[in-house]
Amino acid sequence: MKIPFSADWPALAVKAEYQAGQLARRSGLTPRHLQRIFRRQFACSPQVWLNRARLAAAPELLLAGMPVKVVATSLGFKQAAHFCRVFKRLHQRTPSEFVAWHRPAAPQVAFR
Repeated sequence: MKIPFSADWPALAVKAEYQAGQLARRSGLTPRHLQRIFRRQFACSPQVWLNRARLAAAPELLLAGMPVKVVATSLGFKQAAHFCRVFKRLHQRTPSEFVAWHRPAAPQVAFR
């Protein structure tokens, strides 16, 4: 089945586990044709787009309370340490620091 140019790429990315080869197979396109479509639509390669898509999904998963290792694995990273490095490069904070930064501080209880 051929995927039209207006395909739901984010949903396909998840199903393809953020791998360009899998994305081509799932969309019924050759890897080369997928590259042409992505260059035209997104001005980047499929893998660059997939990397951006999985990193865009990370903050929501982290803030939902998922452990860093689980988030890394679910986004297709083989090593949690690599996920942490890439995440920090993008957000200037490690995933744990990012979560702490975005969570409201616990109220202070005064004892008398």
